[in-house]
Amino acid sequence: MTEALPHITTLIANHNHGALVGLAIASVLAQDYPADRRDVVVVDDGSSDDSMARLAAYSGRDDVQLISQVNRGQSAAYAAALAAARGDWVCLLDADDRFLPHKLRLLAQALQRAGVTPDNGFLCHDTQILDGAQGQAIDATWFDVAGLHALVPRLHVSAVQHFFPFSVTCGQVFGRPLLKQVVDRVPLWDWPMGADGLFGHVAMLLCGEVQLLPLVLSSYIVHGNNDFAAIEDGRFRHKPVWHSRWPKKLRLLERIVDSLDLPPTDRADRLGYIGRVEHAVRAVPSGRPLPLPCLSFVIDASGAAPAAVLATQQALAGQTHERCEHLWLGLPREVPNGGLDVAVPADAGPYARHRAGVRAANGQYLCLLRAGDRPDRRFAERHLHSHRHGVMTMISACDLRLLDADGQLLQLGVQAQAGGWSSAPAHVPAFASALRDWPLAPLPALVLRRTAFVDAFFAPEDFTGPERLAPWLLVQLLLQLGGATRLMENLVDLQLTESCVANPFWFAMPCDHEGPLPTPDLAWAADQLFAAYGRARREAHASYPQAWELRFLRWLLHSGGPALLPRLSQRLQAADDTDWADRMQQLLATARQG
Repeated sequence: MTEALPHITTLIANHNHGALVGLAIASVLAQDYPADRRDVVVVDDGSSDDSMARLAAYSGRDDVQLISQVNRGQSAAYAAALAAARGDWVCLLDADDRFLPHKLRLLAQALQRAGVTPDNGFLCHDTQILDGAQGQAIDATWFDVAGLHALVPRLHVSAVQHFFPFSVTCGQVFGRPLLKQVVDRVPLWDWPMGADGLFGHVAMLLCGEVQLLPLVLSSYIVHGNNDFAAIEDGRFRHKPVWHSRWPKKLRLLERIVDSLDLPPTDRADRLGYIGRVEHAVRAVPSGRPLPLPCLSFVIDASGAAPAAVLATQQALAGQTHERCEHLWLGLPREVPNGGLDVAVPADAGPYARHRAGVRAANGQYLCLLRAGDRPDRRFAERHLHSHRHGVMTMISACDLRLLDADGQLLQLGVQAQAGGWSSAPAHVPAFASALRDWPLAPLPALVLRRTAFVDAFFAPEDFTGPERLAPWLLVQLLLQLGGATRLMENLVDLQLTESCVANPFWFAMPCDHEGPLPTPDLAWAADQLFAAYGRARREAHASYPQAWELRFLRWLLHSGGPALLPRLSQRLQAADDTDWADRMQQLLATARQG
């Protein structure tokens, strides 16, 4: 029966903690977990106290390996312990900390629920903080101190805003193959201390996410001699010594990203992660801003006249932003390209065309145009400045000018004249409007932040519904995921089709180049949004905290009406991830009560 349980090895690094290392070992041996499925590797890193004499009491045991080495530092000690580990999973434990008796049992259950494998599994759980080796736990746990409770159960690399989104050493768990990859990429001689932070960041770059388990399973002991922590008046505080390590650490992380063979979107996620960590940990000088992002213009040229294509090409060529790419869908062969030609079937609908363009795009941001639309020369620069330096939203929206089918100006400042725009940038929060409402602008006036949710939206081969509604649904999903910023400037010319009768007031409702969109079945639309969120969680391990998910479900129920509930229940019953489906069913019941 125990064969179904994972074998877990605990790696203990000890340096001059002779009075405490025995308690650390005993806390592992006392676990309520089968003895044949756990073992301990202890590395003494050149201690000058009585550590080796105390460790001699464990020699000869089959479940405890003792290794002695000259002093090389904490990271090298863990690397030596890892080389001797037998388990599929490894837990780190500094010699002055301890496990709680139920850690390995609850950890094994959590790993099974998460569905991660040792090849890419990285998990952090909460820990209590003790004031002294024999002291009491302070009021705050580690997740309280680090602000991690709001991020459970899974934190993707693209969502990290914290300089240390992990547990301390005694709360970190790695798949043994993953930690082997981490250790192989770290110059151990250069990192004698701070293994938990370094290993955690490298693991995030390699596997792209960390599972966050909000269970207190270990005791982190702050005893006065800790390198990075202290307790004053019953409160935890970081010592400032770690600030000096960050420039060197950031250089190492950048080199590791450069060494990885990653798709463009994954590489951009990891470089963005490093940039956000740097901004979180120190005041970055103006000469070292966040990496300059790339904006991908995806232009639908299917059936477009050469003059319309040329007008858009000329507008894009004048962009003042340094990094833009142009992806043309169904470009007429007689027109010079000026970008990447993405082949699409002649009979492809809007969803299929946008899907091909988005999949070919390399940028961290997207703008979806039709041939004939003409972005102002400041379009990319203004939108990306808003994303990088304003509120971290999913969408930025500008005002626009209206052109007829021949490219003649019809109206300036459509949104401002319709009463939808203020005279200054304004934030549009998530869940501030119902699904039937429309607080933004048509698609060419928007810039979308590229996330796993965008890719998940375009994962299906076909769109089950009116295809003209697909872009509107995508924007609605991103709006609820992170809100939008509305810019006051007129930054794009929108060219209408010949069949469209100009009427600026219909911009207050969902519309495109052909005019108002078909009136959607709101229950169907809400169900499509829920399905897209579920795909992102399943295929890209991208998810939001439970508090957000509860708000999302309440918003969907309010927007979709009574017909939505059986649709959601049917999806959850068919879900492969039964643990997630059960949790969502519970949240759905709570949402209905609210």
